[in-house]
Amino acid sequence: MNKLKPLIDVLSATILNGPPGWEDREVRGVFASDLISDILVSDGEETLLLTSLLSDQVLRTADVIGAVAVVLVNRRHIPAALTKAATKQGLPLFSAPLSKFNACVRLGPLMEMA
Repeated sequence: MNKLKPLIDVLSATILNGPPGWEDREVRGVFASDLISDILVSDGEETLLLTSLLSDQVLRTADVIGAVAVVLVNRRHIPAALTKAATKQGLPLFSAPLSKFNACVRLGPLMEMA
């Protein structure tokens, strides 16, 4: 398993919500999707979720599947309400200046080493 901090660092991600202890959360896998239905049927426990969805529904979905954190990709403007919802949920939320594909490419070697 990997710690969350090195994964966020390799993505050059900005912290939108970093609850206490987020750096040491364990990540078992990465899942990238923009479809809520696909996210719901994933084996999301201890997963880092990559998505370009900007609805607070993605945060609720991440909570349902037990995701460790959510990384928003594709350089989009992040609504303040989304950050506020992540804070309320206590869910780590990040924004990466990468496409979903490039984020996965960067994370791949780190996940293989785990």
